[in-house]
Amino acid sequence: MPKQLLSTVLIVDDDPEFVRRINEFLTPYGYRIHWLSSPEQALEYLRSAPQGILAVLLDIMFGEQPRGLEALPEFIALPSAPPVVMLSAYERATLVECAIKQGAESYVPKANLETLPERLENFQRHRLQRLKHPLTFLRQFGIVTCSEKMREVAEKIMRCAPTELTVLIVGETGTGKSLVAEALHRYSRRAQQRFVAVDIPNIVGSPELFARSLFGTAPGAGAPASRGFFHEADGGTLFLDEIGELSWEQQSQLLKPIEEKRFYRVGSTQVESTDVRILSATNRNISQMVDSAKFRRDLYERLTHEIIYLPPLRERPEDIPELANHFARTLPQEIWGAASSTPSFTLAQPTLERLQQYRWEGNVRELRNVIQRCLTIAQAEHTDTITPRILNRALAETPSSHPTPSSAQTLEEVRLDAIHRALSQTRGNVTRAAQQLGISREHLHRLVKKHGIDPNQYRQKHHAD
Repeated sequence: MPKQLLSTVLIVDDDPEFVRRINEFLTPYGYRIHWLSSPEQALEYLRSAPQGILAVLLDIMFGEQPRGLEALPEFIALPSAPPVVMLSAYERATLVECAIKQGAESYVPKANLETLPERLENFQRHRLQRLKHPLTFLRQFGIVTCSEKMREVAEKIMRCAPTELTVLIVGETGTGKSLVAEALHRYSRRAQQRFVAVDIPNIVGSPELFARSLFGTAPGAGAPASRGFFHEADGGTLFLDEIGELSWEQQSQLLKPIEEKRFYRVGSTQVESTDVRILSATNRNISQMVDSAKFRRDLYERLTHEIIYLPPLRERPEDIPELANHFARTLPQEIWGAASSTPSFTLAQPTLERLQQYRWEGNVRELRNVIQRCLTIAQAEHTDTITPRILNRALAETPSSHPTPSSAQTLEEVRLDAIHRALSQTRGNVTRAAQQLGISREHLHRLVKKHGIDPNQYRQKHHAD
């Protein structure tokens, strides 16, 4: 296990002198200190950053207010929350007791830090024990799963990450390829260096744009030199996303830089070297492209020392309830911010069962977008429960999927089923059907027209019955 993942301690304290002292105290034990001066900054950092924090050392008092204690529940509620140790210059037993009851792991007085290394070592040992479980390992990188197929992915990441081998990540759109790439980086010896992600479709407009983006340009005609992605990733990891979009000429331009880690800036004859690890990803069948001479075999061999296949969501339906509940817990802060009034939501069991019936051609990303729509609809309706009716409304507002043969349903098929069911139950009354679906009458009229549905058939059927 690379120590970098477990050795960073986040200190949340507004006293620079104490932070200097604790930094000097912990550094010889191999811990790296990251300092933020307020609970609000620390929460924002933990939400947007990294799951690689071993522990949070949180001061109870900020000025005259116990802001650390007040913010403690938010630290505890974070996904994959690191253990929190409370700090204080005052022996206030009631505050300490309150902090422990709210979920703090322990308390350390600022005047006596002697026991802190032992506590941190215990956290390290405990986390190492937990990370022996592959699915727990994935969760620290934001990959939520309970699937046996994803266990195999986790084991392969754990095996490949500490090496310098190139890895090609293969999976459909929305399966989480970029998260796997970040996990490979953060579990490697390069974890403290830069992870540079390159969206290949954005730079393939012309051979010159491609070369300038990757390798930079030499100074000339009064213009300064520019750096490319190979410069930016020096010492770290370069992730080439959607590698299958490269033209034959652009594939040729990558051969030597990937194999020899040497390249030329555009307009220069001076060779430059770089120390990067190359990861790549695609949603295309690259091996088939190789066989049909659409992708260079020599480049393919350089990119595929190892291959990690990410199964689509329809091949692991047991993950759908877990992911849906995860998004229902975590998305409110993203949608409405970290205010104390941020709403919380639950998904009704019939809703979870219906979610498992869909094909999810957009995979985890599509599921996330649908749950996000459900939350905004529920908030507007002043309810904290996501019912099947709210789900129907969210689906009706979701851009069309492309149906493919399957025993499961695509969202397009689900949307049509919901429309037909609503029209049948309201005997062809478009106004009432729209209300039942939770959309406007005009919106339903557009959908009915788009799909060639005649509401009159439901009226006629009722009269015939």
